[in-house]
Amino acid sequence: MTTTIKKIIISMLLAASSFSALAQQVAAAAFSWEDHYKIASVPSPRMVDTQVGGLAFTKDGRIAACFHRGEIMFYNPEAESWKLFASGLHEPLGIYAEDGGTILVVQRAELTRLHDKDGDGTADFYEVICNDWGVSGNYHEFTFGLVKDSKKNVYVSLGTASNGSGVREEIRGPWNDTGGLTHDKFLYGGEHGSWTEKKKAVPRMYARVPYRGCVLQIQPGARKATVYATGLRTPNGLYMDADDQLWVSDNQGDWVGASKLHRIQPGRFHGHAASLLWDKRPPTVTPVELPLQELQRRRVKSAALMPQGECANSLTQMLPYRREFGSSSAASSGNLIIGDMNHARLVQYLPDVVNGHYQGAATHLITSESLGIGNNRLLYAPDGKTLYVGKTHLSWPGREGIKRITYTGTPYLQVEAMRLTPKGFTFQFNSKISVPADGSAYEIQSYRIGYHAGYGSKNYDLEDEPCAKVVADGKELIIELDKALKSNRVYDLRLPAEIKSALGYVSSTRFWYTAHLIYE
Repeated sequence: MTTTIKKIIISMLLAASSFSALAQQVAAAAFSWEDHYKIASVPSPRMVDTQVGGLAFTKDGRIAACFHRGEIMFYNPEAESWKLFASGLHEPLGIYAEDGGTILVVQRAELTRLHDKDGDGTADFYEVICNDWGVSGNYHEFTFGLVKDSKKNVYVSLGTASNGSGVREEIRGPWNDTGGLTHDKFLYGGEHGSWTEKKKAVPRMYARVPYRGCVLQIQPGARKATVYATGLRTPNGLYMDADDQLWVSDNQGDWVGASKLHRIQPGRFHGHAASLLWDKRPPTVTPVELPLQELQRRRVKSAALMPQGECANSLTQMLPYRREFGSSSAASSGNLIIGDMNHARLVQYLPDVVNGHYQGAATHLITSESLGIGNNRLLYAPDGKTLYVGKTHLSWPGREGIKRITYTGTPYLQVEAMRLTPKGFTFQFNSKISVPADGSAYEIQSYRIGYHAGYGSKNYDLEDEPCAKVVADGKELIIELDKALKSNRVYDLRLPAEIKSALGYVSSTRFWYTAHLIYE
């Protein structure tokens, strides 16, 4: 064997050895959520459609759950037993257990307080608290909720109607015929004519009875509701933080290019045109006909856009990320966990404030087939280590029943915060990290999400964003881009799976940062 041949063989063996080592490293980097969370099903009650519309803990440690066909039941986690409390409600999609033992529930047509006056464990008095909103009979007019602020004000949100169907002859509330779209033009079936023809003149989503597409505030003792904010499409998730700031999630559709998270500003318009009919300054034309420039000028941009399919589909309820539920620390203050209806995962929002405006990043949290899809309602156990997830489908993709996710106590490496910088981004981890120094290991792209009357949005003006510099400093990863940052874009960052610390490999590697504003 010649010296040249020996060199070739040795070179091939070294290359094979290096490839094998790299393959082993990449395989080891495959983080598993099942190593840190145990996911189990809660036993379901019998003879009930167990699509969950709301979950709440009572003072005595039971879970109050409302179900799609109108039942409210109490679940005892220790005995794993169910007891019926109330029935006959109309599609309840929010519940709140009050200190005095009463239960607030929002159903399609009203906010109701349930009393057990004789103490037998069953509701015997259904008190109407507020029914001050319109109902047209359209299938998509969901009523979501509910949360309270520190002054005991109640907040609910109303979904818009869909031109997938029309409305009924008998409606509640005045009909708004702005733009000449009178009630008769929305009637369907029988003598009213084919809806296939009628829908051609109807906007994709509409709000012709009060106060569709709005968030409502109901003050203690009041029978009337106040329009708190406008501009929502399907606002299925509400969260009131410790500062009385209301957060609302919304789902992709017309005027909503991607599912989004709103930091609600009272009295302001948040982007979906239909509900402007109930604004303090209503238009004189059908809202969809307003100039795009005017809608842009009036709207409050969301805190985060979550690109459809990749980041999130059909966002639902949100809760704060509690330290007891994982490996987070004080650095993760303000982070939110959000349900995802169409994927077997939860989403996490990492807030950032740039020039006074809330924006920030989204990433995946607890992606597991054991969790399943249809994740509609979230509820922490009192100790914060367990999260209950109520499921639904409402004729769309989803599931039924309740899952229980419990943190095992085994810490893991995670990103606690993500911040925009003048040249790129900073990631804050919960442990000292080592990272690949080669910028080519960091895959970054940016694009625009459209704001328009069409359904959803593709990713416009897609650009690669080469990484110019990577610095790991203790728990911090600093990424500087080769090109100048641009505003009104989503930055899609894929970190190397090889990022690790003493806790192991990083749990989430993909982040979507909504850069409405940048540092000039």
